[in-house]
Amino acid sequence: MSSQPLHERVYLALRTSILSGELGLGERLNESQLAKQLEVSRTPIREAIRRLQQEQLLTTDSPDGITIVEISLDSAIHMYDCRIALEQLAVEGACRYATSAQLQALEQNLLDSEAIFKAQMGAAWPSDNNPELKQLELNYNFHRLIAESSQNPWLLSLLDQLSNQVKLLRLQILQVPIDVEAIHAEHWQLFHAIAKRDPEAATQSIRQHLKLSKMRVVQVFSHSQKDLKKAGSQSKILCPSCSSDSIKKNGRRQDKQNYLCKTCGRQFIGTSVSG
Repeated sequence: MSSQPLHERVYLALRTSILSGELGLGERLNESQLAKQLEVSRTPIREAIRRLQQEQLLTTDSPDGITIVEISLDSAIHMYDCRIALEQLAVEGACRYATSAQLQALEQNLLDSEAIFKAQMGAAWPSDNNPELKQLELNYNFHRLIAESSQNPWLLSLLDQLSNQVKLLRLQILQVPIDVEAIHAEHWQLFHAIAKRDPEAATQSIRQHLKLSKMRVVQVFSHSQKDLKKAGSQSKILCPSCSSDSIKKNGRRQDKQNYLCKTCGRQFIGTSVSG
């Protein structure tokens, strides 16, 4: 049995469900349903929800109830501007203070990421695994390892807070293909600069990498808006949890329609997909 207090276990379980994509974007959270799933009372559920609202992972005071935060294009741009400023400090610190073990961990992260990419290209990746989510986790860990190597706990704390929003954003745009090869090349360039203890090259590399990442995100939002316009009246509603189209209306909140999935029982705010 875990030595963690119950409220901490519930918080971590709910947080993991959000950041792993298990709980779909736009899905309305139901305290009773969550308490039943986790086999706890509603009290630790409420406490976990409050903490996740403070971390800006869940909405507050929303007419649609409590849902997972959806990142807007403006927020995404501001987020990347903050990352550019903070991660330049991180790579400078990593160039000075990274240990041999930390450099080895960074290199192994890149090798693991490349292995997944090559397995996907060769159709050797197991069908019961999600390579996109695995790559996202490796990407997050790569940047966090650099922050840890800076030996700056304040910087690490700030980047950890920001990373929650980055994870939500990546889950939100996961359905759009990204240039994994380009990202790998950018990461390798950054790693080699850090390994050579070259802060000037490392800061230039991270700045260029994050500017390109921001540009890729803007492009994804642009494509998404075009897809929504193209779908128009031919769109249909799917459950964000199980993708079932066996849906019924479940009341309205202001100008938005709520739905209930008859397959898995999840409540959510309607979002359309191309039919």
